[in-house]
Amino acid sequence: MSDPFLPGNAPRSPGGSRLPIYRYALDWDAFYERYPVPDVFEQTVYRWPAERLRELQNERFLELMKRGWQNPFYRALWKRAGIEPGDIGGLDDIVKLPTYSSEDLKNDQQEHPPFGLLPGYPSLAEYLRCTPTKLQTSGGTTGKPRNTLHGIVEWEWMALGGARALYVQGIRPGDIMQIPATCSLANLAWGYYKACHDYLGVLPLTTGSGIVTPSRRQIELAFDCGVNAWMSFPEYLLRLAQASREELGRDIGELNTKLIATFLGPDTEGTLRAHLESLWGCPVYDNYGTNEMGHGAFECACKKGLHLMEDAMYFEVLDTQTHQPVSPGQVGNLVVTIFHRRLMPSIRFNLRDLGRIVTTERCDCGSSFRRMDHFLGRSDNMVRMRGVNVHPMACLPAVRSDPRTTGEWVCEAYETVVEGRPREELTVHVEVRRDAGSWSGLKEHLQARLKNDLGLSVNVALAEEGKLDTVANLGEGKAKRLLERRPAYIRKN
Repeated sequence: MSDPFLPGNAPRSPGGSRLPIYRYALDWDAFYERYPVPDVFEQTVYRWPAERLRELQNERFLELMKRGWQNPFYRALWKRAGIEPGDIGGLDDIVKLPTYSSEDLKNDQQEHPPFGLLPGYPSLAEYLRCTPTKLQTSGGTTGKPRNTLHGIVEWEWMALGGARALYVQGIRPGDIMQIPATCSLANLAWGYYKACHDYLGVLPLTTGSGIVTPSRRQIELAFDCGVNAWMSFPEYLLRLAQASREELGRDIGELNTKLIATFLGPDTEGTLRAHLESLWGCPVYDNYGTNEMGHGAFECACKKGLHLMEDAMYFEVLDTQTHQPVSPGQVGNLVVTIFHRRLMPSIRFNLRDLGRIVTTERCDCGSSFRRMDHFLGRSDNMVRMRGVNVHPMACLPAVRSDPRTTGEWVCEAYETVVEGRPREELTVHVEVRRDAGSWSGLKEHLQARLKNDLGLSVNVALAEEGKLDTVANLGEGKAKRLLERRPAYIRKN
């Protein structure tokens, strides 16, 4: 049986058109049978027992492997590792396959421009004649943004995955969600817009970032239109609460917000969530995703870990040095295998995002989908400083331990000369609230807490509120937490 999700296998457009019209470029019944829409998903696959989920994953993994052997990128990768088709009999054998990272993808695209061998099609033009396709890029927070092509299956999953998460978190038809993120080469705004518009009966207000629509106007629109749900990064949600208070004289809680979907990062102590929930007066739900996978994990109402999207992908946690599976509960690199991708498939892609599986037990919400901890930072964003590994995101608990800070920070790694010898230094720049009053003792408190948390003495530089907006990329996509000024690193990159 042919794959209904590959180009040319969808039903013909009415009237004999041969154009790749989005509405007719996919066998939608087959797609939704495989990946149920939000309310059906929540009552079926989401509640399947773990054993049944494992069987489904094994079946989809074997289907993916067949496509993998037809892909020149994977054939070369697996050949170098000495892998033969008969070596992989199921999901239990996945550890035999080599992982690859964003560096491998960048090299692939440099050697075979512009998109590398990974797409799997000799001619992109030929593919475009059959399938609507979207070009998106990675965030570029750790280097040059990386190109990713999304065919109709990948692009539709972007919306469907987000819609599933929002539905489980409580979004329903008739809600109005504000999305202060820009529809650009990044996935975030597109995914949430399509989730609301295409799948949930929710009115999306795509206001764009604070650069596109100033914060004051964002709040005015929210009050005028009766917005009752939001999707944004925590940094900008804090800015919006401040703008409402200082520029409009209104408490953000007056919006009577139903819920907020966000990306909390390593908020392991819950201080950031508690602060946001106090300001906005509503539940705040954490989510996780990447450019390649779309929505990979989400919190339910129980907030006891993020449910992995088990029917669409398979996650592993590997040691950052040995690349072997870690023991349950230990932190390592998240490695993902994505079942639904046809264009630029992902088989053991090392995301270099740090995470851990917190439980495999059935959740109180009724789901057996495994749960991961909050996103814990990036292993390739680590700073090796005087023999100590420092992850910039590990500064979060310390920075937010004093209410006088805005909760924003950026680390700066650089080199000084002490007695004629180079010495590596790390300064953590921390924003202080305008209404903080006295700064007395704040720097000393932060230095002591950071030394305890990081295992390293660092410098602290206090900055007035708003001063880090540009350098840390606040209010526009992912915040940048590391400024690398060391000569060796600059020469390398």
